[in-house]
Amino acid sequence: MSEDNSGSTDRKIAIDNVRVFDGEIIRPPSTVIIDGNIIGNDDSGISDRIDGQGGVLLPGFIESHSHPRKITDLQSLTSHGITTAFQLACFSKEHVHSFQKLPGLVDVYSAGAPAAAPGSIHGNMIQNMVSMPNLLVQGEDDVARWVDEQISWQPDFIKLIAQTPGLSQETLNALVEGSHRHGKQVVCHAADANSHAQAMRSGADQIHHTPLDKPITADLAQEVLSRGQILVPTLSVMKAFAGLNRPGLTSYESARESLRIYHEARVPITIGTDANHEIAAVVSFGKSFHDELELMMEAGMTSLDVLRSATVLPAKHWNLKDRGVIEPGRRADLVLIEGDPIADIKATRNIKRVWVAGEEYTGPREGAMEA
Repeated sequence: MSEDNSGSTDRKIAIDNVRVFDGEIIRPPSTVIIDGNIIGNDDSGISDRIDGQGGVLLPGFIESHSHPRKITDLQSLTSHGITTAFQLACFSKEHVHSFQKLPGLVDVYSAGAPAAAPGSIHGNMIQNMVSMPNLLVQGEDDVARWVDEQISWQPDFIKLIAQTPGLSQETLNALVEGSHRHGKQVVCHAADANSHAQAMRSGADQIHHTPLDKPITADLAQEVLSRGQILVPTLSVMKAFAGLNRPGLTSYESARESLRIYHEARVPITIGTDANHEIAAVVSFGKSFHDELELMMEAGMTSLDVLRSATVLPAKHWNLKDRGVIEPGRRADLVLIEGDPIADIKATRNIKRVWVAGEEYTGPREGAMEA
């Protein structure tokens, strides 16, 4: 994944009297310097000083699964402290790049079209949306064509769909191998227990969602761990789907229990919500990220676990070496909050200020403080 330290400000700003979350603990009050678009370590030439009033300064939050379609979606994400977001489905080359590198707004990384089989649930959804058969994968023999076409769009990563009926295990494996040959990480959608096994066997780098039909097994979690794969559970959307009472989607408890099993196995977990306004299981942009923190704690994670899942861990596993922690030379993606989020995770909702690559977000903030 490429890094981007772009920013529009050359000012040097000092944020005084802030307690920095360093990925493990909240440190005593200190000063953090924003030098242009990065965090600096030289306090000469300060043009402005901000009193942090003893608040906690966090690295900007990273949303690993979302579907923004409008500028207002980006504004909502940013106002809630999300400074990096991953967009999980785009259906044209132009769409892939349309929301990227917008000054002062969340930094967006995008997939192309998801790899889905004709006649599958997602295959039918894609055709209903864009009616482009070339976006579907016709089988193992079609993998090379599909991967080459998607790579021509210059996506940041590749997304696959594992479901039944859907792509065969052999086709999923070949899609991962083809994507890896081009140096692209692979995310695999898996919303039931069987699909989690398929995603694990495929060699995908990340497994997104948690099953609603039945929990995964401890053995499967150990396999995922041994293969170096990570989980993005998206409990927000799984809870929304469970609330629809559709046949075959039995219980949100299965999703929550699966997360507990993965966490107990020490599989790395990062935060994504599947924020969208396109399907029946609607999930809000921005606010749902803070809901997700609480849902993950209900599944057995600690406040420190989920703070790491929102900051340092996604930066590590998306290979974003320029962000995720607050230290000199990193992107100045920062969130200033009131309260101690390790003592009470709801404090992450008490957002006072947000900076994206050194530029303070001053746009619409309605709803940013919602509990």
